[in-house]
Amino acid sequence: MTAIDELLLGNHLPRDRLTVAKDDALARSAAADDQFPGLARLGVESAQQADFPSSAPRVRLLFVALSNDLGSERIISGMARCGVECAVMSPSNYFCAKTGSAKRHFSIPDHHGVWLGTLFVRHRLEDAIREWLPRLILPLDDISAWLLRSLAVDTMVSPALRYLLVESLGAPEGYSAAVSRQAFMDAAAQLDVNKPEHREDIDVETALATADSWGYPIVIKDEHTCGGKGVVIARDAVELEAKLSSRAAAAWPRRLKLLAKKSLFYLAGFGAGPVSGSMLQSFVPGVPAFCTLAAWKGRVIASVCFVAEQTHPALSGASTIVRHIENEEMDRASATMTAALGCSGFVSYDFMLDRETGRAALIEMNPRSVSSTHLGAVFGRDICGAFAAELSGAPLPAAQPVQMTAAVALFPKELERDPNSPYLQSPHIIHDVPKDDPALVEAYLRLLTAVHPAKANDFACLATRHLPAGED
Repeated sequence: MTAIDELLLGNHLPRDRLTVAKDDALARSAAADDQFPGLARLGVESAQQADFPSSAPRVRLLFVALSNDLGSERIISGMARCGVECAVMSPSNYFCAKTGSAKRHFSIPDHHGVWLGTLFVRHRLEDAIREWLPRLILPLDDISAWLLRSLAVDTMVSPALRYLLVESLGAPEGYSAAVSRQAFMDAAAQLDVNKPEHREDIDVETALATADSWGYPIVIKDEHTCGGKGVVIARDAVELEAKLSSRAAAAWPRRLKLLAKKSLFYLAGFGAGPVSGSMLQSFVPGVPAFCTLAAWKGRVIASVCFVAEQTHPALSGASTIVRHIENEEMDRASATMTAALGCSGFVSYDFMLDRETGRAALIEMNPRSVSSTHLGAVFGRDICGAFAAELSGAPLPAAQPVQMTAAVALFPKELERDPNSPYLQSPHIIHDVPKDDPALVEAYLRLLTAVHPAKANDFACLATRHLPAGED
């Protein structure tokens, strides 16, 4: 296996230190109050009423993780390289807890398979905003994106935390669509956005009739799932009926599990969007692609588009090999949805690109950053730098034309998918290895060794070659 190239993406990002006072951020709050009419319903009429301290150090971002998604933590290093001080809240065994780019870790208990850690998030957030004074609180995964939006409109939460969450995530009126696949597609249907057909998954008979109308294959998507989980593609009526019937056969165990989940989620504060449910979506042939961006109050600050050349698992899984593309339709649809939902922070939109026409069909939203968001600067779209500049009041970095066509191997995702991947042998591939974050690399390599034990020696050599001197 070819060793990882020395062209490491992190070295392309700016390292200038940014400074900002909290009262300067609050001086801009009047516009936020106008933008977010939902604040009045929260009982927070202004930033000052939220009782924020009058000053704080340079821009601070608190990232929250409730799912140990591989690569989600890379946005932390992306923002840290822009001079932003970062902290993370998660169970201590998560990848995001290993990165040296997070200067502080607010620990919550592990979930032990039943999301027990979510019960502690509300109180830990209250502690964190008093102790550490974050400028914004941002999610690293879909579960934390759901919980943070729920807490933003929860009257059991302090006015200070609710205001900060609304400031971080955008207009409360858009939360339901941001965290529900069904509600998101309903919102997209009201706008001039190219999208597949969709409807709520009601029963087997209705699903079969819908599939006959749309044609096969047909896609079944569960709420609050990502990375290929909860997505099933049925290629004919027999397969569709079998998949739906198997769910019905397990109805009682599923109902009991759902009841337990609802009770736990109620105690944790989940509220925005449905707890469960599924959706039927017509199948769109083509190549998966996505647009990842930073936004502020419904306005796109900076964005970058990629096509996924490899995913894991295939078809519906997370990207492992990506290539930068320019696509006006993806940019336009992403800006339309961001404005309609009033988003702030990082979001990403998934598309399917028609192989012949290049048309982009919007298929879903990720209400948080993805593992490729930090790559924007390599292709002249510095998302992290632009977001840091927005928060500090500095001029936004201009988009730069970059004539770089090489694909990017997301580390360690492509190695996890296939340690013998031809992409990893290519001299033209860019390897996104966090070379300046040895503890994170070591955590990745432990995962790879567990998944591919026969390759343990190769992974050990990789660590020796690519960790900084004295760290291997």
